[in-house]
Amino acid sequence: MQARGSKSPLEAGLAEHEDHPVQRPDFDTGPAETLSGPGPEPSTCDKATRPAVMRRFIRSSFDKGSRVPSNPGEAPAHDLDNPNQLDRLPSLSKSLERQSMSPIEAKAEMDATLTSKTDLLQTEDHLTAANAVEKPVSAKSSASAPSTDTTDDSFTYGHRQLLEEPLMVGNVTQRFKVVREQEGAGDNITVDVKEFVLKQNRRFRRVRRTWSWFDWLNYFIPLAGVIRYYNWRADFVADLASGLSVGAMVIPQGMSYAKLAGLPNVWGLYGAFVPVLVYAGLGSSRQLAVGPVAVTSLILGSNIKDVIDAPIQSQPNTPHNAYAQQEYNTACTQVALIAGCIYTGVGILNLGWVTQFLSHSVIGGFMSGASLIIGLSQVKFLFGYNTRPDPASTSVLKLPSISFPRHDPIHEQLHDLFGPIWTPYFKWREFVMGLCWIILLQTMKQLGQRYSRLKLLRALGPLTVTIISIAIMNIWGLMKAPASIRVVGNIPKGLPGPTVNVFSPIHDLGSKIGLAIVVCLIDILESISIARALALRGKYDIRPTQELRGLGVANIVGAMFNCYTTTGSFSRSAVSADTGSRTQVFGIWGALLVMIVLLVLTPVFKYMPQNAQGAIVISAVVSLFNYTEWWFLWKVNKLDWLVFNVALFCVAFLGVEIGLAIAIGLSIAIILYKTAFPHTAVLGRLPQTTVYRNVKQYPDAKQIDGLLVMRIDSPIYFANVIPVREAIAKYQRRTIRALTPRRVSLRYIVLDLSPVTDIDGSAVHWLKDWIVDLKERSMQPVLANPSKQVMRLLNNSNITPLLGEQFIFVRTHDAVSFCTELLVEEQAKGVLSPDPENPKLAEVDVRGTIEDAGVKLGGLTGGVAPLGDVDLYLHPNADSRKVPR
Repeated sequence: MQARGSKSPLEAGLAEHEDHPVQRPDFDTGPAETLSGPGPEPSTCDKATRPAVMRRFIRSSFDKGSRVPSNPGEAPAHDLDNPNQLDRLPSLSKSLERQSMSPIEAKAEMDATLTSKTDLLQTEDHLTAANAVEKPVSAKSSASAPSTDTTDDSFTYGHRQLLEEPLMVGNVTQRFKVVREQEGAGDNITVDVKEFVLKQNRRFRRVRRTWSWFDWLNYFIPLAGVIRYYNWRADFVADLASGLSVGAMVIPQGMSYAKLAGLPNVWGLYGAFVPVLVYAGLGSSRQLAVGPVAVTSLILGSNIKDVIDAPIQSQPNTPHNAYAQQEYNTACTQVALIAGCIYTGVGILNLGWVTQFLSHSVIGGFMSGASLIIGLSQVKFLFGYNTRPDPASTSVLKLPSISFPRHDPIHEQLHDLFGPIWTPYFKWREFVMGLCWIILLQTMKQLGQRYSRLKLLRALGPLTVTIISIAIMNIWGLMKAPASIRVVGNIPKGLPGPTVNVFSPIHDLGSKIGLAIVVCLIDILESISIARALALRGKYDIRPTQELRGLGVANIVGAMFNCYTTTGSFSRSAVSADTGSRTQVFGIWGALLVMIVLLVLTPVFKYMPQNAQGAIVISAVVSLFNYTEWWFLWKVNKLDWLVFNVALFCVAFLGVEIGLAIAIGLSIAIILYKTAFPHTAVLGRLPQTTVYRNVKQYPDAKQIDGLLVMRIDSPIYFANVIPVREAIAKYQRRTIRALTPRRVSLRYIVLDLSPVTDIDGSAVHWLKDWIVDLKERSMQPVLANPSKQVMRLLNNSNITPLLGEQFIFVRTHDAVSFCTELLVEEQAKGVLSPDPENPKLAEVDVRGTIEDAGVKLGGLTGGVAPLGDVDLYLHPNADSRKVPR
């Protein structure tokens, strides 16, 4: 174990470099410029001593847990944001020609490039790696060095905060890793997990002794800290105005959403009262407005009928069968309870990452399709459809009525709305009135969005329509014949009563759990995305775990008082942010306004027309249809655009359940496709740089005859090992076919492992077979920049001795430089041939040896040595290629 405060080999090398920096000349012909102080003489390390140096460096880098530095020049092309380097890069060309050069030409250009100003662009990690190769520091001396750091100031604040959290299942692994990093433990040390848990619990108790009772209260109830440090002068007015605006908006919306869910209108007011108060105390977001939402109401209204045996009532406020409506209400309460438990469990176990499997395009398509279903479901209130006589009835005194059917697929809704069965019951008065409400709502919304001085109009739109519609109905008596406009009906007065007695027994538990999971999945995505967007806009942080716990407890407590599932609302959260809410105190003011309505004003809503409720819902869900995202994805990514449309049309034409299942399956299929078929590339060196890029993206990138450089852009595991193997074999075949006409053979294959963060057993077996196969065909594989995890697996699987430690490099350029040296030597000795099975096919004549020409191994040190005049004949008919001195 490395002692605390001791320096790793790379850190020791970096310190040494600061004392003796490397001297590097400028691109210009002027005098060389020095970083600071006199630079050492270029290293004269040759190929006889280099393998031993690399072995010591590899062992000191990987065995002791120091990380292999990554070359910023080897990052993706779009990461090259250094202007000094960008002006050296070639422009993209439409030409498909590949720049190729002989090994001697490549050697001369690379040696010249290594002394150029480009090396000054390397980071401290690369300078540390170079010093570690020149003068490696042994792990023993590093570990035994006296520690100058007696504190743990290098231990980040995030790690401290993690260790101060209670020890729970979700963060044991992460905390285990943090402590191992703090203590400097290596990966080869086995620690008893039980002992670790006990040790951390003791540490947790020791740290928590410094907490007061208020600190504990603030940890679990953030509102306590908000109230203690509340700025009454600055925040009170803003929170009050925001709370009243959101409350005025949620009163008509909540009643409309409850009707959409098949529940009495007053349940929408209950959901805007009890859960809002609970979340105000537990939530960490300052502007998230919680309450009934359209999508959740649609999911419940479409699926509850499948989990109960009672008939669905068309008028929940005044049902024909009170027992059937009570069964429906009980089922909604039980689903809310299960959803609250799932919320809380996901928050405690830190399982919110599961929602990351749904892409933004899938969620956008689902929301857009759901908005179409919701909007069309409210058109019946604008057309005045309610009931019609049943012509199949044989009753003489009174024909039983048939309610307007409820369907999810939009083609079925359109058939009922405009079909010959219901069109005779169309009422033009209700249509004109509902159309006027929609125009008024959209006008107020647009004015509030365009003009900052009129932003309150957006929030007051639903309340304005409610007040005007009630006034018109009472003044002209439109609820009576001949107009007979349908109204909401009686709404009970008073606060919600307890419903704990309906928690048990839960019939058809499996179906209700499945429905609760669907509701939670959508609600978590909706709430967390809104909360994060508002936090980013307000420049503060939220705690996603606390958000999930707050929503879970809010739903559990709401289920105790006649509430169905609630979550964050897009429209009301936007209004709270626009009106300047500072804390969750605004939610308390909104809930108090709803409480006043429940206690005093519910009889006023008796004569509210149902077409006004339908207009409010239609106006609210218009913003859910994200047509701007549709156009944006069309311009940016056609695959995401296709996914958006698949989710949209599947939800719209197949229903919410089937559409959501297809959207989730499509999202997972995309993840599997992108991981099972990773991107691979053949690399070439950009002129006058040590940067290697995809030759398809940069046609001017140069490749070296006899050398192939490739890169794998993902971890290698069982699902993608076969595509990776086929891609590499394809590149090998193409390179061999291109080199054969020039009488050159492929001798070295460099595999850049910079993006490969991990490999599994299947990848290890493939690497072994690949290395053995290449060596049997007289080709040498070379690995560049493997991560610590990959290197550990290579060592444990005995791939390192099979490959050779001298063929594992920190940078791709180091690997190419070394292979180029070997290619030049092999050409000098005449061992190269275009076909390993026919070594006498080529004729090579080299005048003078490499040592006489003065070639030095400068690829790792930046040293430059002159080249002698060398005449290289690649094949009998080739012209002589001269590399000038």
